[in-house]
Amino acid sequence: MPDQFSRKLRIAVLATTFVGLSAAANCGKSSNSDHSTSSMTALIPAGWDGATDWEGSRWEVSDPAESLSAQLIQENKNAAPHCTKAPDQNVPYLVRMKSFRGPSLLASETFLRIESTSELEALAGKTHGGGQGGCAGIEVISGPGLTTCEINLVKTTSAAITPPVYDETVKLSAAESLFSSATVANILSTITTLQGLSSRYYSGASGPAASNQVEAIFRGAYAGSSWSSGIISTAQVSHTGIAANQPSVVAGLTGATDDTTIVVIGSHLDSINHSDQSNAPGADDNASGVAILAETMRVLAANNVRFKRRVEWHAYGAEEIGLIGSGQIANSYAADGKKVSAMLQVDMASYAKDGASETIHLFHDDTNAILRRSAKDLLTTYLGGNFSDLGQHVIGTSDHRSWYRAGFPTVFPFENPAAYNMNMHTANDTLANATSPGLAVRISRLILAFLSHHAGIVGSETDYANKVAAASRDPDIKMAVLDYDQVPTEARPSDLVDGGTVTVFSAPQSMTSLEICGVKASAATACVSDRMIGTEIVSGATPGGRKFFYVVFPAGSHATPERAFGYDTNNSPSHARSVSLLKK
Repeated sequence: MPDQFSRKLRIAVLATTFVGLSAAANCGKSSNSDHSTSSMTALIPAGWDGATDWEGSRWEVSDPAESLSAQLIQENKNAAPHCTKAPDQNVPYLVRMKSFRGPSLLASETFLRIESTSELEALAGKTHGGGQGGCAGIEVISGPGLTTCEINLVKTTSAAITPPVYDETVKLSAAESLFSSATVANILSTITTLQGLSSRYYSGASGPAASNQVEAIFRGAYAGSSWSSGIISTAQVSHTGIAANQPSVVAGLTGATDDTTIVVIGSHLDSINHSDQSNAPGADDNASGVAILAETMRVLAANNVRFKRRVEWHAYGAEEIGLIGSGQIANSYAADGKKVSAMLQVDMASYAKDGASETIHLFHDDTNAILRRSAKDLLTTYLGGNFSDLGQHVIGTSDHRSWYRAGFPTVFPFENPAAYNMNMHTANDTLANATSPGLAVRISRLILAFLSHHAGIVGSETDYANKVAAASRDPDIKMAVLDYDQVPTEARPSDLVDGGTVTVFSAPQSMTSLEICGVKASAATACVSDRMIGTEIVSGATPGGRKFFYVVFPAGSHATPERAFGYDTNNSPSHARSVSLLKK
C-alpha cells in the first residue's frame, strides 16, 4: 500500500505478523503451505513397544467393544454467543487487513479505523490491485449492520459439532447417481450470463441488477420441478449501511424431518476491478461459484431429491468490499440462535494454470478440521481423491470467514492457490480465461455428496444401514498418556502447558496419518468436537517397527470419550478406535 494512502488510515491494533514462504510475491487468496515434521522419540515411554496400551501410574485406557452402529446420530449445536457491542459511532468502519509486502513476503494482520465509505472503497481498490506494494485482503469487522465484540479475533473453536446424518466413508448409491447430471455446459451458461452484466460491483449501477439476475438464475434452476410446489423459496436479503445497494440472494429448501438444522452452501455474487469498476466481468471470481450453486440446485430438483435437514444456497452481496453481505447474514443467524451444522464456500472454481488440473485444494484458515476431513473423505469415497490439504494461509479470505467468526463450522474448497488465476479483479477475468470448467463440475459433485451426507438424502436409510453393517476398521491403535511433568524437557512441545497432556499413539506402518476428536459416548463413531491432527514422531528405528504420533491436549480436555482415526496412503480410513481415558 503506498505511503501517501497509508497516512490517511488510523491503525487501531497491530495483531499478528507471520512470514509466508511462497515462491513469488503475487496477490491471491492464499500464501504458502506450512508443514513440519518432528523428531521427538523421547515422547515414547521407555520400554513401550507400542503393541499394547501403555498405562502408567496416572492414566488408564478404557476400551469398549468395537462396533459400528447404523443409528443416525443427530445432535444439536448451540450457536456461539453473538456479539452485540456497538461500534464506535465516531468511526464508521473497523477493517481487518492481512497483507503481503515486499520481496521478503512479510505478511501482517492489522486493524484499521476507516472514517468514510469513500476511504473504504479506496482501500478495497488498493488491496485488490497488487503490484510492487504487495497485496492484501480486507474484512469489515464493525460498521452499519455489522458489529464485533473483539478487535483481536482468535480462531473459533466449536464446543460441539453436529455430526453428518451419514458417515462420509460410506458410499450412498443415491448420491453417486446424481453426479452424471452435473454438466460443464450448464455451468458455462450461467457464467456467461453473469459475465454479460460487465460489472457486478456492489455500489455501481449493476449492483442491484446482479442480485436480480442471480435470483432469476436460482429460481430457474428448479422451475417446473416438484420443488416448485412450495418446499423451496428464493428471496433477496437486504443489507444495511454500505451494502444496501446490493442484496444477497438466499434459496432455502425445507428439511423433510428437521427444518431447524441448516446446511449452507455459499458463494458471492459481486465482482471488482481495482482499475475500472465498470468493467469487472468476474467470470472465475466469482460467477463460477454462483454457477456451481445453481447447477447443484438444478440437478437435485430434476431428480426430486429431498434432504432430512434444511439446505440453503447463499449468494452474498458486497464480498469484495469486506465480506459485508455474508457478515450481516452470519451474525443474524448467530443472534437468532439458528443451528448451522455445516457451511461450505465456493469462490473461484474454474481455473487451472495448466488448463487441465481438477485438483481441489482445501484451506485451513477459518475452516473446521472436521469439515476438512469430511471433504477429504467424500472426495476419496466418491471422486477418486485428487485433493490437497496443505494448510494454506489465506490472505484475501472469502465468505466462510464470516460464518467461522460467528461460531459455525466451515470448509473452503478452492482452485490451486500456488497458481491462482492472475486475471482476478481485472477486465480479463472472463470465460475465455476460465481454463478448467472440469474443476467446477468436480466441485459441483463434491457439493452433491456433501449435501447427501450432511443434510441426509432421503431414501438412503436402508442402503446406509446395510453398508455400515458390512464395514470394518482395524482397531490397532495403541495409546499412552503423559502428564506435563512426565514429558522430557527436551521433547516438550511448545504448545504443552502445565495441566495439559500429550497422548502418544502407536499404529502399524500402513497407517500414514492420524486424527482424533471427542465423541458423545465411548462406543460412538461421530465427532462432536473439532478434530486434532496427530504429528508423526520420526525416528530411524521406532519400537516394534511401528509408527508413532502425538497430540497435545489442553487441561481438562479428556473429560469426554475420544475416537482416533487412521488413514492409509490412499487417504482411505483404515483404522479406528474409541476410548475413554481415565485419571487414576
